[in-house]
Order: sequence, then C-alpha cells, then structure tokens
Amino acid sequence: MDSPLISFLIVNYKVGDLVEQAIKSIEAKVSTNYEIIVLDNASEDGSVEKLTGKFEHTTVIASSENLGFGAGNNVAYTYSKGDYIFLLNPDTLIIDDSVDRMVQYLKAHPNVGLVSPKLLYEDRTLQRSIRKFYSYFGSLIDNRFMNPVIARFPGITNVLPGLVDHSKTQQVDWAKGAALLIKKMVIKEIGLFDEQFWIYGEEMDLCYRIGQSGWVKMYLHDCQIVHLEGKSTVQSSVKMFLMNYKGMYLFLMKHFSPSTLKRYHQRVGVFSRLIYAISFNNPSKRELYKRLIMWHKIDAKKLITG
Repeated sequence: MDSPLISFLIVNYKVGDLVEQAIKSIEAKVSTNYEIIVLDNASEDGSVEKLTGKFEHTTVIASSENLGFGAGNNVAYTYSKGDYIFLLNPDTLIIDDSVDRMVQYLKAHPNVGLVSPKLLYEDRTLQRSIRKFYSYFGSLIDNRFMNPVIARFPGITNVLPGLVDHSKTQQVDWAKGAALLIKKMVIKEIGLFDEQFWIYGEEMDLCYRIGQSGWVKMYLHDCQIVHLEGKSTVQSSVKMFLMNYKGMYLFLMKHFSPSTLKRYHQRVGVFSRLIYAISFNNPSKRELYKRLIMWHKIDAKKLITG
C-alpha cells in the first residue's frame, strides 16, 4: 500500500458553509491521496447546489430524507474507494499535517484498527474526546457537568478515577466520532454504524465492536483537529439533548446487563428531576429538563420494556 487513499465521509444537515470550510481545510493540509464524500441529509437549504461540482475530489450525494448520522455515514461509505475511512464531522477544521501522520501511524501498526486525534475547540483549548466505557461511578465524574472543572484543572485526571489523560498517546476504549480514522479492512470485517443509533452513541458502539474483534484503538495526542462542537446540532437542541440519552440507553441495552441499564434509568430519573427543581432561575434549562423527565417516563420506559 505505497500510495494509500483516504475516503473522508462527511454528513451534512443544513451547514453547507461549514462543510465548505472543512473541505477547504482538507485541500490545504492533507498530502495523502484522498476523496471526499458528502452525504446531504435532505437539508433543502441549497447545500447540495452549493457544494456540487465545486471541489475536484468531492462527491455530493443528496438523500431525499434525513437518515441521521449513523445511516448517513453508512450510505456515504458505500461510495468510498479508500484504504482508510475518515469519519469527519462537518464542523471540523484540519489545521496541520495531523491527518497524514494518522495514516502513517495506522500503516506502521498492523494491530491498530482505529486512531483518533486530539480535538480542540475553536480557541485551540482542549476538547475532551476520549473516555472509558460506561461504569456507574465513572460516569458521575466524566460528564458534561464536570468537563468545565476538569478543563480548568487538567491535573485532576491523575487524582480522580475514571478520567482519561488527554496529554499522552494511548490505547482507548472509545473516542468521540467527530474525527475517526479507520482501516477499511476493519469496517469490512465488522460493519460501520448500527443504524438503530440515529445520532449519538453510534461511535461508542463502533469502538466497542472494534475492540471485541481484537483490534486496538489509539488516541494520538500530537495529532490535532479543531471541532466547532455543536454547530451542526444546535438547530434542534432539545431533540439532540434527548437523543444523547437515547444513545446511551441503546448502548447499554446492547452491550451491558439489564441490571446496569436499570440502575442508569433510575439515576436519569433522579438527576433530571433534581436539575429541574434547582433551575427555577433558568427557564430554558428548566424546559429542557422538563422534556427529559417526560421522555424518561414514557419513551425510555418503552425502550426498556420493549
């Protein structure tokens, strides 16, 4: 494989301008041979027309319906010809030669099936992106509420159990799906995304299955990509908030014991009601957790009971 080909898969939903920025950053920073496949999830905002024919190595596929993130990537994958599949969010920017070095790492390590870079916010500060698989107490520490505290005190990762140090290259359980490079032979072996995960949770499931198949997953701390987190999901923030919880339910249902799922379900119920009660001065947050309480009582219960 002297001249490898990377297939970048990008799923777009109404963020054509961000996709254009991402493509331009690939063109400017990636030296390895590549193709870019953009799957548009029925944006109906002119994204398809904006992107089609504009970039030499880019193919735009227009879906007639919003397939979600997992299924959208699966469709884009069927068009790929690369030796390596790079799953890339539309709200990302390649800022140096990290992609080329990620490819070189995979070439040099036959037992490694997936690599993930360090993700940075727009201001180039660390975005926590690697985690251990779910445990009840570990998830109490490593979550969206603790992240601001952890960011201010990076040394805390050496003290608190369950936190993963982002300052060193290491083997990981799972990594955020904003930027993942995978050997195509791995996907041929185990498949790409499980489509019951519409959005959120699909990268956990993929990483879990990769590990179960004997492949190693690595985080490369010296490879960096900017992720403008949330730019493509803010349009449906309530829906995305609930989908995040649904993704965890589906993951636990698939890979963990019923008792683990039951304990998680109980905790979500207590937690959502607590945040709702203390958010009386924040109407938008209160409404968000009101929706979560309703989802927990009805939809989550249906998931568990079947």
